Amino acid sequence: MKYAVLLCVLLTVYSAWGEPVFEKAKYTDGRQSPFYTFYYDKAVSADGRRTYRIITGVPKAKAPEKGYRAVYAVDGNAVIHHITDAQLEKLAENDPPVIVAIGYDADVLFDMPSRTYDFTPSKDGKPFKDELDPSRVGGGASQFIDFIERTVFPLSETKTHIDRDRRTLFGHSYGGLFVLSALSERPRLFSRYVSADPSLWWQEGAFFKKIMQTKDVSGISLLMMKGASAEGYLPAKGDIEKVRMRKKLYANAPKDAALDVVRKLSAEGMKTQYREYGYLSHGSLFPVSLDAALFADKE
Repeated sequence: MKYAVLLCVLLTVYSAWGEPVFEKAKYTDGRQSPFYTFYYDKAVSADGRRTYRIITGVPKAKAPEKGYRAVYAVDGNAVIHHITDAQLEKLAENDPPVIVAIGYDADVLFDMPSRTYDFTPSKDGKPFKDELDPSRVGGGASQFIDFIERTVFPLSETKTHIDRDRRTLFGHSYGGLFVLSALSERPRLFSRYVSADPSLWWQEGAFFKKIMQTKDVSGISLLMMKGASAEGYLPAKGDIEKVRMRKKLYANAPKDAALDVVRKLSAEGMKTQYREYGYLSHGSLFPVSLDAALFADKE
């Protein structure tokens, strides 16, 4: 990473199990910066069951003639929580992005029931129980893509001038799965996709098979990242039954499923990058991959 000190700070906010130490998200009410102005909006899902907090960070630097590039990031509460003042200052130096963090109207970093529904593909057009936690239901990814296109895009564009040809979508874990779902369904909605540790075991591996059939991706970009540290995939306190369940679920997709996706999409003409962080657990990859997404177009 660009900044060794920043990386050390980021890694301290996660436990050895890859789970966030902080439970309450910072900046849920407001944030100030010499480099960005932040706007807070709320919106309700089409079914009325989820309320979103949409935080738009607009650079104070003058916009380019075609507009700012933009990074749309799911798990927005955690995104705003982890973005540092040092990152904002560095971004502001050259070609800063508008940051659109799509979160939930709660003070937690990750609203697990809501993100499970929004970030995961349906099964034959129907909701699908989360095999990691049967109390949670998935299957709303298509509707969430609609929400971003019909509500979030127009909302962010009321704040400033955005270059529609330079839009990035970022997500981690279930969010990484959502990024690939959006790529599979509407590849031209964004010019760049950034997926970190996507849950490719979802639906007994059915989505992995689907993404491997994706076409019409030439000219757009994918940055895929993986955390390779095994302990990040184990539940806190080492619950043996959960360990067994997770191992069974992960076996639904090939060991190198993420790399297989990159190779397949590259063969279809997509501009791809693959990065594996052998020293990072699943959870600690989140802030590091977010940093990569924010600076992706500048590398």
